[in-house]
Amino acid sequence: MALSLTTSSADLPTTAAGLNPDYATLNTIRTHALGSDEMAAELATLPGWEAKDGMMEKIYSFPGFSEAVAFIVSISHPLEAMDHHPEIRNVYGKVYIGFTTHDQGNKITDRDIKAARSVETIAAKLPQKAPKT
Repeated sequence: MALSLTTSSADLPTTAAGLNPDYATLNTIRTHALGSDEMAAELATLPGWEAKDGMMEKIYSFPGFSEAVAFIVSISHPLEAMDHHPEIRNVYGKVYIGFTTHDQGNKITDRDIKAARSVETIAAKLPQKAPKT
């Protein structure tokens, strides 16, 4: 199942808008890109998360806009402390979260997994709407 609020991260004009971080060199000391087996094992422990084109992503659904924004604010502090910042989009009660590691060439790394686990811990404490089937 493809994730979508209104558009995919690949369709966003991030480069033209100057939103892509510019890394002259890859930092292989800080983290490492996950192989396909590692990725599959990690995603199996993170319900609802998907990997697509070097991005791991999930859409959270909240009762309304205020709850969605509260969620965004609540994840910002631990993610800032980790120095790992997701792509975030909000449409009413839905929040898209996407992680990639730019200084690894926009690949999914152990830092993305750690950040996703942090987001999951916070999301588990907040009221969410059940996904429509």
